[in-house]
Amino acid sequence: MGKINFLPDALISRIAAGEVVERPASVVKELVENSADAGAHNIIVGIESAGKKLISVKDDGEGIDPDDIEKLFNRHATSKVSGAEDLDAIKSLGFRGEALYSIGAVADVVLKSKSRESGKHGKEIHVRGGKNLGIKKSSQTEGTVVEARELFFNVPARKKFLKSDSAEMRRILSVFMPYAIAFYDKRFSLSHNGRNSLNFNPSDNSLSRFSEVANADRKSVMFAEKEMAPGRVSFRVLLGDINLKRPGKDMQYIFINNRPVFSQSVSYSVNQVYREIFPREVYPVFAVFLKIPFEEIDVNIHPAKREVKLKDEYLISSALADFCREVLFGRGKAAEAVKKSSVYFEMMGKLPLSGKNDLLSEGMKPADIFQMRQTGELPADAVGKSIRERLRDASYIGCYRNKYLFFESGESLLAIDQHAAHERINYELLKKQFETGKLDIQRVLTPLIIKLNAEEFLAWEEGAENLENAGFLTTRWDSGSIALHGFLQVIKDPEASVRSLLAERNIDKCDKETLARRACKGSVVAGAKIQPEEAVHIKNELLKCVVPFTCPHGRPTVVEFTESFFDRQFLR
Repeated sequence: MGKINFLPDALISRIAAGEVVERPASVVKELVENSADAGAHNIIVGIESAGKKLISVKDDGEGIDPDDIEKLFNRHATSKVSGAEDLDAIKSLGFRGEALYSIGAVADVVLKSKSRESGKHGKEIHVRGGKNLGIKKSSQTEGTVVEARELFFNVPARKKFLKSDSAEMRRILSVFMPYAIAFYDKRFSLSHNGRNSLNFNPSDNSLSRFSEVANADRKSVMFAEKEMAPGRVSFRVLLGDINLKRPGKDMQYIFINNRPVFSQSVSYSVNQVYREIFPREVYPVFAVFLKIPFEEIDVNIHPAKREVKLKDEYLISSALADFCREVLFGRGKAAEAVKKSSVYFEMMGKLPLSGKNDLLSEGMKPADIFQMRQTGELPADAVGKSIRERLRDASYIGCYRNKYLFFESGESLLAIDQHAAHERINYELLKKQFETGKLDIQRVLTPLIIKLNAEEFLAWEEGAENLENAGFLTTRWDSGSIALHGFLQVIKDPEASVRSLLAERNIDKCDKETLARRACKGSVVAGAKIQPEEAVHIKNELLKCVVPFTCPHGRPTVVEFTESFFDRQFLR
């Protein structure tokens, strides 16, 4: 007897739903897109238990015709596509007819809607686990309300893998905010457990809305637009200047024909422009809007509709990068001078060295440290000397571009990356303080006010106590800002450190090593001018470290060049 069976419809619907509904944020995305497609002016989202208990989306759009209510939760039922030719020019956010079907398959859903032509009453439909439990009249006002409860009640495996409420809520915010940016003329509201989290009233322009969503100073955002090919391709960009820096790419938004999308080529092109003014591991804030003929875009790659394919993708990305460079370097302003406590590196207590194998900790091997370039055989006077000994005996001779410190030791030239070295020194000091519980905290007379976006503020509310345990004393300042009253003394840029810690998905579960690594991101400023005595001090402090030759993130702190290496370069 054969082994191949046809799956029942109920099982097929649950499997198919997993492609569209991965987590509560997926439901919010699909329902908000439907509201935007319906021409709503007000989109109100209510969440309970991070969407695990309830997701409600209410709008004042055109509503659903009473005759269509019964068709809504059938697979591939849609009013936005009628033939194969429509797939070549998709203008709506939704079009596949899978969203409501997928949501209804894994949740308990009640939908109420009233269209302009439906007369006095609207209609209500109740679907649970893919089964239609009935349709009745509703007193719903014009528009639509969708309430999805008990998400994944019939798919326990999927429900089990949902993250904490805090993590899932941050995902919801990251999905919600791009639509608030794209549709700046609409009102967007989001509440969680009865508490209003976000409320964006209609704005006059995209610059105002973007600054509001990002909680950024409007003066630090540049707006520009340009037609690359008249009537076909155009760009509209909102670029944060050098004063808007992030520990990650969480505030970078890409829109194609007003659809929030992920495009690796566009993201890479814009970030490469910022690399010319931003140090490593610091990321910009921006939103780029591309208007491209619909027939030159394919959004029908995956049910989630986040990835797109572009015709002439390389040409468009290159042109966008050139435009961003022109705007950024032509209109950008210098970094604002903010008075912060200047902290000089304190002398560290002598840490135990692990002898010849000190490079083996943190997963590094001695052979891995200096493989960036082959430098040839060591000079005769260096034979028998370890790199630590050569660095100890080296004399400072200068620096290059306020990045690299050069020391001469016999016939070797040792280059120290001052940023990586600072991080290693401070990382080991912070780690030691966390382990002993003796944090060296510097309090400030005037608190430093830090503006946070919605995701960061949620992370702060959930993890303020853990932030204090990490040495950062903060209080709520207003609905979108916190006040920093004290920070670890070795930290040179406390705001960067706070943002780096808040970027951690589960700060309450971080171990001491992770906290130290995150915190020390704000310990140095790339490009800072180093005096000769400071350079020597950095070298001496680096030699006291347990693992001196890599930074906490694995990059080398010291690179050695020999005379024979230079001889080969000059063909001697």
